Amino acid sequence: SAQGLLASSEPCAELSAMIAQLPNVCAVEVPGRVENTNEAIASLGGPEVIQQAFLPEGKMRLRLCRSYKYQAPLPMRRKRTSDLLVRAVRNPDGSWDCQPVGIVSASFSSDVLADFLFAPGEDLAYGESPVKGSIEQEITSEQGFVEPYMPPAFFTRVDAPQPYDFEENTFTKRSSREQELAGYGEARLSRKWIAVSVLRFRGAEVPAEPPEGVRELLRPAEVKIVAEMDLLFKDRTIWLRGPLEERLVAKGFKLNVTIMQRTLQCVAYLWSDGPWRGAYVRLGYDPRSHPEEARQLQVIDFRDRYYRRQRDFFDASPVNMAEAPGTALDCHFRQPPVNRSQLYQLVDIEDDVVQQLVSEAEPAAECSERFGWLQQSVLEAVRERMAVKAEFMRRAKGAVQALESSTVEALPSIPPGSSISAAAPQSASA
Repeated sequence: SAQGLLASSEPCAELSAMIAQLPNVCAVEVPGRVENTNEAIASLGGPEVIQQAFLPEGKMRLRLCRSYKYQAPLPMRRKRTSDLLVRAVRNPDGSWDCQPVGIVSASFSSDVLADFLFAPGEDLAYGESPVKGSIEQEITSEQGFVEPYMPPAFFTRVDAPQPYDFEENTFTKRSSREQELAGYGEARLSRKWIAVSVLRFRGAEVPAEPPEGVRELLRPAEVKIVAEMDLLFKDRTIWLRGPLEERLVAKGFKLNVTIMQRTLQCVAYLWSDGPWRGAYVRLGYDPRSHPEEARQLQVIDFRDRYYRRQRDFFDASPVNMAEAPGTALDCHFRQPPVNRSQLYQLVDIEDDVVQQLVSEAEPAAECSERFGWLQQSVLEAVRERMAVKAEFMRRAKGAVQALESSTVEALPSIPPGSSISAAAPQSASA
């Protein structure tokens, strides 16, 4: 027996010699109990297919129901192992006799789920035919009404194991990790993420302090970013993320979405609607109470009329993606917009007419949710100026591209291997 072999006091050389004589075998882990070995071999494709699977680039597939030829086979993944294959026989007295058979150098197993199979029955040839026999037999049959087999229009299954976090109350969102605190009888849920403070136009009071615990999450490099943000928000109380990131990158900071979200919580809150939609405002500052400063920092949602034509929008989208993949949007209106709807801060728009309209406009009597501290006529004039300039920049860009392409086509082609020599200029007396 294997126990006697392992417990023997014979030298290890004898055991090593015995193992060296064992043949190398390959194991196939079938998801189920094999009662018929021939049927299991046929489900793998037969001996020839199995032999080809042993090659370095060979593949093995398992069909649990070979009669249903439309079934997707289970892919078997090859793994390198060093197991010992043992044949065990149970004796009547309950003991086991074990005999080593071979060394398992490789094994095939499936990582996908194989606990169910969706297939029509035998009377429908396992999916080969939608009717029994033929359509004529189906129509002229006198067997009475039979419940038809109607497969769903679209059927799919998830064949990979998925994590399932059961929650008794689906409206409760909790972290799966709990932290045991000394001196308390119950576990306290640890928070990994603190939401940013958000205010709507009809909100009552603006946040004056950052969310509790947000500064404890900062890393050493992020503390420097917060210090620089504090200076920027003291100089200018309202920022869109685009121009703010532009200033920070110019200072040499490396930013991403997570860093910006975590650091902005320490110095500002987010305005979700109204004339400062999508902008971050310094903590404790209420733009609804400062008409002179806040009106120049309002946000305008510019919707270019060029993209109202559906064909032009889809023609321009691939070009915009190809020109600057992964780059930030232009926040100064130096080029035509690349989106149907794009946010700009009035103070960032580099246009003399727009800046003159905003600076010379008289503040409204009260701050409104649609127009803020500016009159409706002023915002309409700004939009009209931006629309004219966007069309002008787009046409100028197209004219430059057309000129460049025509210049390239007009250049003479030079045969390969030929040299170009420049003639010396002649003297004035020649």
